[in-house]
Amino acid sequence: MGKKQGRKAGNSKNKSASPPAKERSSSPATDQSWTENDFDEMREEGFSPSNFSELKEELRTQRKETKNLGKKVGELMARVINAEKVINEMKEIKTMTREIRDKCTSFSNRLDQLEERVSAIEDQMNEMKREEKPKEK
Repeated sequence: MGKKQGRKAGNSKNKSASPPAKERSSSPATDQSWTENDFDEMREEGFSPSNFSELKEELRTQRKETKNLGKKVGELMARVINAEKVINEMKEIKTMTREIRDKCTSFSNRLDQLEERVSAIEDQMNEMKREEKPKEK
């Protein structure tokens, strides 16, 4: 079995048998063997020291982009909240407008009734005048 094959076989065993980071002993030998195993695993997945700086820079870029997206999300949330407030105000205005329309309709109906009464009274007065004219002669 080659050196890498031995590490691969040992690596999967070590990974499953290795306790979580907080539970591991902090002896340098254990930490060193664990990091070597991690590096072996990382190399298997295509990472190498030569592209580490590229990956680090990519992470920094992604972090900045994430911060910017977080800010944009915050700004959009503020705009949504503001839009909701405007919508609620518009609903209140719509309700008030309906109330005003209903009151105007009621007022208009009262005016129509009043005009009918005035017209009826005028008709009665004219009738009374007609009745008085023949009596005077």
